[in-house]
Amino acid sequence: MSDEESVELDAVATVSRITALEMLVRQIMIVQLRILDKMGEIKLDPDYVQTIHKAYAEKVDESPIIESASPDVNYEFKMMVLHNLERFFDDLERHVKDNPAA
Repeated sequence: MSDEESVELDAVATVSRITALEMLVRQIMIVQLRILDKMGEIKLDPDYVQTIHKAYAEKVDESPIIESASPDVNYEFKMMVLHNLERFFDDLERHVKDNPAA
């Protein structure tokens, strides 16, 4: 590809793919957690979801995530990741509350 060529991304398609991936990851995670709960390895309840949320957030906070020369870029990206994790685990917690294991 030459320097003059450019690639244009369809914003709607990109957002759709990201949303689909988020939904898939959420479904995989809930299935895995339900299996662990059924096996007696964990007790899947909202408190457990909050525990893993905190663990993930701590790992993200400790991680450089990206290696940008700009501290502002690194900070903004980390904040975006933390915000998405919060939304993800809030959705997961709501699902667990609305669909308790039988």
